[in-house]
Amino acid sequence: MQANKLSFADLLKIEGNIEHYHIPKYQREYVWGRYEWETLINDINENDLDYFVGSVIVVSYADVRPGAEKIYQVIDGQQRLTTLTILLAAIYSKFNKLKDTIDTEDHDAVSDFQVKLNSIRKKLIYKKTQVYNDEIGGFTDGNYQCFLRVQPSTQNNNLSDYKYIFKECGLITRADSPKNFGNRRFSKAFQFFLQEIPDDLIGLNELLEKINRLVFIHIAVGTQADAFVLFETLNNRGVDLSPIDIIKNSLLAEMEKQKKQNIDESFLRWQELMELIPDFESQLRFLRQYYNAFKVNPVIKHDKVTKATKTNVLLIYERLIKADAEFVFSELISKAQLYSQLIEVNSSNTNEFNNKIIELNRVGAAASYTFLLYLLEHKSELESTDVLVQTIDFLIKYYLRRNVTDTPNTRDLDSINIEIVEKCHQAIERNEKISFSFIVSLHLNNTKAKPATLDIFKQWLNSAMYENNVGMTRYLLWKIDSIYHTREYAPDLWKRDDVNQKYIWTIEHVFPEGKNIPASWITMVANGDQTLAETIQNECVHKLGNLTLSAYNSKLSNRSFSDKKNLSTRRVGNEDLKIGYLNGLGLNKLKYQINGIEDSLANTSVWNKEHIESRTDSMINLIVELFKFENE
Repeated sequence: MQANKLSFADLLKIEGNIEHYHIPKYQREYVWGRYEWETLINDINENDLDYFVGSVIVVSYADVRPGAEKIYQVIDGQQRLTTLTILLAAIYSKFNKLKDTIDTEDHDAVSDFQVKLNSIRKKLIYKKTQVYNDEIGGFTDGNYQCFLRVQPSTQNNNLSDYKYIFKECGLITRADSPKNFGNRRFSKAFQFFLQEIPDDLIGLNELLEKINRLVFIHIAVGTQADAFVLFETLNNRGVDLSPIDIIKNSLLAEMEKQKKQNIDESFLRWQELMELIPDFESQLRFLRQYYNAFKVNPVIKHDKVTKATKTNVLLIYERLIKADAEFVFSELISKAQLYSQLIEVNSSNTNEFNNKIIELNRVGAAASYTFLLYLLEHKSELESTDVLVQTIDFLIKYYLRRNVTDTPNTRDLDSINIEIVEKCHQAIERNEKISFSFIVSLHLNNTKAKPATLDIFKQWLNSAMYENNVGMTRYLLWKIDSIYHTREYAPDLWKRDDVNQKYIWTIEHVFPEGKNIPASWITMVANGDQTLAETIQNECVHKLGNLTLSAYNSKLSNRSFSDKKNLSTRRVGNEDLKIGYLNGLGLNKLKYQINGIEDSLANTSVWNKEHIESRTDSMINLIVELFKFENE
């Protein structure tokens, strides 16, 4: 076994002994989605150079013929490697489009640009003119024998989709357009990164440097058996200390060293902190957001750290603890009591603040906790007692729109909240009270913080919402139902089961989303034309208008429309939940127009493209009214 610490640039080196990484055909298909793509790009953007992203386990064959390409079989690491190359392809595509912006008279700039472009290309594909028929993994493109530096498995069209992305980027000249390409993960990943990465050369170069310097542990073994044993060992015996553990140990040791408190007493205080924020991910986020919210205090601010990230959080707390362990301990406990109000909400508590916080969590607004933590600490500086609840209500709208449209960019959210805190702090230092209008202006009048326009918001709402963002889709369906529901039937649509904590009420596609469209549906939506039914499914199945909420029933999805509409109940524990579209949910009673006549999901006997589009329009109009800002 050989283990080496390598940068991503070294892993896909473009000079000397070039190596390729192929995913064996028996490996599972590419499964990363929006959450993983967002996490990866955020980690790259937010952390310093040389950020560690994990290990890659490969099988290295010793009996490679001289002159043949060295191809590793990847046993662990395929999702990261494949995703990073799709990200590189997006960067290459944007680089290509910037060719005309280079001053042709500036020979150094032209040369540097071409070197960068070639470097990216060589990390994605290797071309040579000499062809060996026995070389595994190669394919012909024009006069070249080509090798993908990272080649995905063939599962679920992964390889053909991947090659088509390369063709679209100009990396290869020939690749067939796969059917339904736009609906699969590689296409969506590529489009996601095109939207997320910068459009200018400076930004692209900075991102490219960070990617090239990502750090891997490259582990090469000689056999498949060795690889799988090692894979199981690494995944089952991880015992690394987390940042929380390290900070706890440092704090308790320093408290005793500074003669502030003995270890046992300090541990009890630490347990109090952990009980206030019991979830591990929330603890890590709290440590970062505490610093970002209160670095306006010179005692807390680290001169070399403008923003707390996953990689520098230990540096921040090492300095704070050594300076004054008791101060930081008391601060963390005090602020954790405030922070717990943002994350540990009780749904049975009906006060207005609590209800707003519950809804804020449902729209995925954790980035706002930095600012809200600061506001909770400075409640006495607010213009009135209404400002806090008004602000949370505004943030619900702001983050719902942000999470639907991806504007502002995710990578900017921490900086935006830090800047808003700083502006509020400056106002307080001028002896001014913080008004709701001032808070709104800090979000809407700042170029970086400014949300997408209503027109762009509408465009996103009219897209395949379910596939683009399941979380926001679920929230919007609930929101519509909460407006229209009556006492006739108003179940808790956020309730989870006691066994595995999954939602009891799940998103239901009226027109089924499965590949094998049932005959009854082909007849209803396309008069028996299967090809047309598939086209309508691709265009409409994930739109808001084709979605509702239903108590989960595995046999529900492919039934005929009539059956789905008229289903009665499902027993969950000691409760009977109504399933069919006649269940009384306000969501199913929402009115839409068909040929000038009002209809609804609960009322109609027909479901086709026109119904989906009309119901989508009605839902969008309602959502826009709910989430538009004042004066829009």
